[in-house]
Amino acid sequence: MSEAVALSPSVIAESIGRSWASWLERGATPPTPHAYIYASGYRVCDRRMVYESTIPEQAPRWPADVLQRFRRGQDRERDLIADLTRIGRDADPPFAIVGQQERFTLRDHRSRTAIVGKVDARIRVRDYAAPIEVKSWSPLITDRIERFADLFENPFTQTGAYQLLSYLFGAAEPFGFLLLDRSGIPKLVPVELDQNLDRMEAFLSKAERVLDHVLAGTLPDYLDDPAECVRCPWYGAVCNPPLPAPDAVRLLVDPELEAGIERWHDGRAAGKAWNDLDEEIKGRLRGIESGVIGSFVIKGRWSKSTRVELPEHLRKQYSVTNARGRFTLDVQKV
Repeated sequence: MSEAVALSPSVIAESIGRSWASWLERGATPPTPHAYIYASGYRVCDRRMVYESTIPEQAPRWPADVLQRFRRGQDRERDLIADLTRIGRDADPPFAIVGQQERFTLRDHRSRTAIVGKVDARIRVRDYAAPIEVKSWSPLITDRIERFADLFENPFTQTGAYQLLSYLFGAAEPFGFLLLDRSGIPKLVPVELDQNLDRMEAFLSKAERVLDHVLAGTLPDYLDDPAECVRCPWYGAVCNPPLPAPDAVRLLVDPELEAGIERWHDGRAAGKAWNDLDEEIKGRLRGIESGVIGSFVIKGRWSKSTRVELPEHLRKQYSVTNARGRFTLDVQKV
């Protein structure tokens, strides 16, 4: 920083913020192509999974705010494992955390490596050690999850569900647990493999189809699902399905914001909690005139606003009109 610049508190704060963002961006490791599917890489669209396997380096880079969110989640997941280790010593019955970061490989019907991944740990109770996967998603998401099936209702949580199912399937484990961080006590969700065999077999078949395209250098057909397409980071970059799109539509990919809008949309009649969320959502969406996030279409419009910049007796004579001073937001579920 130049010595000529006054080191005011705001200048120092802004400088540290820029340095923090630069540090996060420098530390982000670019993805590399791979001829298999990550256990956390389930996607509704086969074509997207092929892109993520063959040209992952061409995907838009995550902004610094999202990278920090990932980092915070990873730190929190390690903290939860450490907490479980301490809690288990005095529990009844006692339990222990063992086998952390175990890697696994799942082969398809042609004996090819199809799905790879790792499980965070195992929780040993008496003579059995069940796999456990830890997730620190936004509380806006996890506070609404009561059972394992709920994870398949959200595109941002179903990947974690398939990740644990892949491990159970590959290791022939009858059950495991998903530990969800949330605003209160973390929630331990039991997962039974036999109740989810259809989902896991469908994932393995999808991975096999994707692998066929990866090895052949071909692409699957476009997915006929506009809501999924506009959520995809490849949309408008290397993938251009024939979708009708309004001019200047801004694609928003933010699971926390989408979960917040979902909650806001469903709870309009609520009291202070809704009002607080309403203020936050509208503040974050201010200035977006046309956008799509998940199943919501966002329409905003500017209108004139008048403010008084002089004493009251001169108000009419010196009123100022700003054509973009007021922003009205309309969010519709599609």
